[in-house]
Amino acid sequence: MCTQPLTAHLLNLSPAGHKTATTHPFLLRAGRGTLDPTTLSSWLRQDRLYALSYVSFIGSLLSKINIPTHATRASTIEWKITDCLIDALINIRREIGLFEDILRQDFGWGGDEENDRARTQTKAYTDLFAGAGAPNQPLLVGMTALWATEKCYLDAWRFARGNIGDDVGVAKGDTMREVLIPNWSSDEFEDFVTRIGGLLDELAAQEGVTKADLRKYEDVWNQVLWAEANFWPEMERK
Repeated sequence: MCTQPLTAHLLNLSPAGHKTATTHPFLLRAGRGTLDPTTLSSWLRQDRLYALSYVSFIGSLLSKINIPTHATRASTIEWKITDCLIDALINIRREIGLFEDILRQDFGWGGDEENDRARTQTKAYTDLFAGAGAPNQPLLVGMTALWATEKCYLDAWRFARGNIGDDVGVAKGDTMREVLIPNWSSDEFEDFVTRIGGLLDELAAQEGVTKADLRKYEDVWNQVLWAEANFWPEMERK
């Protein structure tokens, strides 16, 4: 049995892997404002595809929940997770629109199929979502994947924000540092990630986590760390 909250156990599992996934050179350059337009455009196109697969993933998690119908359902773990997943869909719908607006306005994007084809690294993430949300997987596996993904994303963009520097002005039109980094490093996003983590820990405590179960959740965490580290565009670490 796991003797500590599941999220705490996972965070302590592979500090080096977590650091690799969330301190990539892409994030460093994003914070410093030194990304070239081609790299930024390519990443936005791929993240847009990731976001679209996220919608299907959240739908698969919702399909696993037996939603209570009684008047006190708001206090149940089933409804609290349902409510959180609905918010996740609202958030990702906004972000898909944000990606597409930026691509149109800054890069003349027109949805060109050839340029918007998923990279192998993007497919790895979408395959991870498909596996974690598969009908034969329990909700706890999917919630682990969701929390792991959002936690890594928050930590990654907090790292990027830390490289802007208080003494560095952000030029008008710098979409990465004006819009994207503040969006994903915000207190509001941190609250959302904390909310998912709390629900994951509550669900794990309610269902119980055996030693065999724990290995499954550890595998999901390690898969997310690998996928996150490889999703960022390739560039040299300095």
